[in-house]
Amino acid sequence: MSPQHQRWNNDVLREILDHLAPASFPFEKADDAGLHALAKCARASPDLFEFAVDVLWRQVDSLTVVFNVLSPAFRKQKGKDNVNVYALEGSIPGESYSRLQYYATRIRKLAHRADLHRIPPAAFAMVHSHLEGEPLLPSLQVLHWTQRTSADVLEILNVVPPSLRELCIAGLSEGGLVPTAIAASATNYVFSRFIHDLSAAAPSLELLTLSGNIHSSSIVCLGDLAKLKSLSIINFAHHGFGSGYLPVLRSCAAFPLQEFGINLTDDEAFDGDVTGFHSLRTLRVHGTLSLVTRFLSHVSSSELTSFGAFVPRPDRWEDYRGCLSVLCTRFGSSLRSVRLSGSWTGNMASLARPIDTLAPLLALRHLEEVCIISGTGVALSLCAEGVATFAKAWPSLRDFRLLYQPVPAGLPIDALGAFVEHCPRLQTLWLASVDFRGVKKRELEACPKVSTHGLRQVWLAGDVPKADGRRVAEFVDKMFPHVDIRPVDYPWHSSRNPDSWKQVLESLKEVKAERMGSLSALQVAQ
Repeated sequence: MSPQHQRWNNDVLREILDHLAPASFPFEKADDAGLHALAKCARASPDLFEFAVDVLWRQVDSLTVVFNVLSPAFRKQKGKDNVNVYALEGSIPGESYSRLQYYATRIRKLAHRADLHRIPPAAFAMVHSHLEGEPLLPSLQVLHWTQRTSADVLEILNVVPPSLRELCIAGLSEGGLVPTAIAASATNYVFSRFIHDLSAAAPSLELLTLSGNIHSSSIVCLGDLAKLKSLSIINFAHHGFGSGYLPVLRSCAAFPLQEFGINLTDDEAFDGDVTGFHSLRTLRVHGTLSLVTRFLSHVSSSELTSFGAFVPRPDRWEDYRGCLSVLCTRFGSSLRSVRLSGSWTGNMASLARPIDTLAPLLALRHLEEVCIISGTGVALSLCAEGVATFAKAWPSLRDFRLLYQPVPAGLPIDALGAFVEHCPRLQTLWLASVDFRGVKKRELEACPKVSTHGLRQVWLAGDVPKADGRRVAEFVDKMFPHVDIRPVDYPWHSSRNPDSWKQVLESLKEVKAERMGSLSALQVAQ
C-alpha cells in the first residue's frame, strides 16, 4: 500500500476511535461504554493497539491508574477518614518503569482526588529518581486536582510538566475549619511558595481555577504567572476576602487577563479606586445584581464579548434591566453573549414583561447568545409581537434561552416562525410561554411554506398534553426540519410532567420518518 493511502487509513482509524473517547472530563458514567470499547480494540489486534491506547490514555481520572502500572509494587495501605493511602514497596524492575513511561507520555488530561487517594511524596521521589529529571507526564496539558490539606498543594508540582496549560485546584483552605493566625500564615506561605515554583515548572500556564476557603494573599501572589490569560476564583469563605478585597481586585485587574470569574460579596472595596481588566473578553460573576453592576465599573476593556452572571438570591426584575442597561452602555460595541441565571421578586399584581426586562439588549444587533434562566421568576407570557421583536433585533443569534414561569402561557406556537425568517444562524432555542392547549386550533399553513432552517436543539418548556404531542411535533418539524431528536438534560422543569417534552421528541421522530419517506417516494416518482 502506498504511504499516501496508509496515512489516509490511519486518519480514518483515528477519527473512528475518537468517537469512542469520553465526551466529558472528568469521566462520567455515560463514558464507560466508550472506554470499554477502546480497551477491547487495544486487545483485538496489534495494528489497532497503538491507536486505541493513544486515545484510551489521552485522559485519566486518577493518578492511581498511572501508578498501578507498577503493580504489584504499588499497593494500597490502611487509610483513615475515608482516604485511601498508597505506597511503593520493594524493588521495581526497569521494564515496569519503561511501561509506566510508555503510557504516561500519552496523557493529556488528568483529574486526581488527593483528598480520597493519597500518594505520599516518597512514592513520587522513587519514580522521579528513575526518570532522572524527566517529567512524569511530559505531555500533560490539563490538570484538575482536589487536595486533602493545605500543605498538599506542593504535591501538585510532582506532576506538573512545562507543557501544562490549564490547572484547576479545589479544596484550598486557610488552615482548617477554625484556622488560627499562625496556621493561616503558614498556609499562605506554602501557597506563595507553590505559585513561585509553579511559574518555573509550567511557564506557559494560561488558565487557573481556584476554589475553597481562599485568603486574599493567595491571589495577590499570582503575579508570578506571567502568561496567565484566564483566572477563576470561587471563594467559599463566609467572610469573603474581608479587608483583602481591594488588593485582590487590584491584583487581578493588573493581569493581562482575557477571561475572569469571581464570586462577589458585599464589601466597601467595591467603592475603592480600582481600574484595569483592559484586555478582558469574558467575564463571569456570582453575586447580587447591585454588586455585579458596581463591579462592571472596574472593567475598562473595550473587547468584552461574553458576560455571565449567577444571582444567588432573588432580586427585583427592575434590577435585571438596570444591570443590562449598564452592561450595554459600557460594552455594547463588543458584546456578543449575555447569560443571566437567577430569580427575581414580584407578585401577581406587578408582573414584568420580558420585552421590558430585556429592552436594553435590543439595541445590540450583533448579539449571538442570549440566555436568561429563572427557575422561580414569574413574568407575563411572551406574545407573538415580542418574539418578532427579539428575532428582528438579533439577526446573528445562535443561542436563545428564555426560561421563567409565564403567566399565562399564551404564545401561539407558529409565532416561532419569526426565528425562521430573521435568525438563520439560530442553533439552540429554549423558550417558555408557548400555549400548548391551543395548538390544535393553529394551522400548519401559518408556518413558513418551505423551511430549511438549521436549528439543532429546541425545548418549549411547559406541560404538553399527551394528546397534543403529535401536533406540537408537526409544527416543530415544519419550522425546524433539522432538530436533533435526542433528549437533552435540562437545568430545571417548569412543568408538572418533566417527561412531556421527551414524548414530543418521540412524536417528532415519527413525523420526520414520515416526511423523509414521502420525500423519497416523490423522488422515485420523478
